Amino acid sequence: MKLAFLQDVYGYQGPFATVYLDTSADAEDAAKAVQLRWRSAREQLADAGADEATLRALDETVDRHEYRIGRRGQVLVATAGEVVFGEELPTPPEDASDDEKVHFGTLPHLLPYLRLRASRIPHVVALVDHVDAELTVVAAGAEPRTRRVQGGDHPVHKSPPGADELNEQRFQNRVEEQWLRNAKEAAEEIGKQAMRIGAELVVLAGDPQQRTLVHQNLPGGVRERTVQTDAGHLDRGASAEGLRDEVEDTVAAAVSAHVDEAVREFEQQRGRDERAAEGWSAVLAALQRGQVRTVLWGSPESPSWLHVGPVPNQVALDARELTDMGVSSPGSAPASAAVVWSAAGTDADLVLVDPDEVKLTDGIGAVLRYTDA
Repeated sequence: MKLAFLQDVYGYQGPFATVYLDTSADAEDAAKAVQLRWRSAREQLADAGADEATLRALDETVDRHEYRIGRRGQVLVATAGEVVFGEELPTPPEDASDDEKVHFGTLPHLLPYLRLRASRIPHVVALVDHVDAELTVVAAGAEPRTRRVQGGDHPVHKSPPGADELNEQRFQNRVEEQWLRNAKEAAEEIGKQAMRIGAELVVLAGDPQQRTLVHQNLPGGVRERTVQTDAGHLDRGASAEGLRDEVEDTVAAAVSAHVDEAVREFEQQRGRDERAAEGWSAVLAALQRGQVRTVLWGSPESPSWLHVGPVPNQVALDARELTDMGVSSPGSAPASAAVVWSAAGTDADLVLVDPDEVKLTDGIGAVLRYTDA
């Protein structure tokens, strides 16, 4: 997964308070239960050294939470009296350890969040007919947004049979020209939104003829990441569930393909002893050089903590490595938090892999941008 959307969070000066809450609303006293969980987390953050202004900012955010029926969670990151990141989670954070659920330290603790959203990638869903296009834009780390592209509506319906043949053909030509104009407008907006959020996938649904026109007019880089589906139609509300299921399946397939491709490339490069690194020492050395294109995270058990400096490529097993780089007072952070920060700051992707599918020394590996001379 791409981590550029986290750059804004890392632009703040820590220390950071990170909290994961179960905000499920599957009982009548859900609000009270969440407040009790937050009260416990608040006490832990205070004991860890979180300042009162930051805790109050979190108080206000938790108090404003909008409860919806079902099991879900929430992640919040705050520093210096401000909540700088927050997102609803698709499930409660039950798999996160206690140390991950409540953390106060140099860096935000975001790997549990990334694990929970690993099945979601930035994408655009476009539902089109001969006039309109309804876009659902799903950016990383943000709630879905809906946009509508209103095309011209005259003429868009071909004339009934029985008209003069010549006039009939002229009218049909005008209709098809209007379809094309509307398709170009829709394609332009889809391309703009896809590039804005770095969409890894575009799902194009709706009227088959208009879908084809829109697809043909998408920018090349976006068209390559577009799949078409017969599910959905702007005029049939009953098809919404079918489209939703189709989108979920398509996104899941794209995520799985991305992971498979990263593992396949890693295995190829490792076999050639070229653009691959594995084990803590080799991966951290590559991160220090800005050499990593993709981090493969399996299930590293140690080290628990890493030493970090003020910039993302300053991450090391030994604090002396950082002092040799000129860092006067190295800090420390949980290993997963440090790797996510370093990957995001050096424009590397993160791929969570099944340890049973690929064996990695120390549970961590990397595909590199280039090899050392």
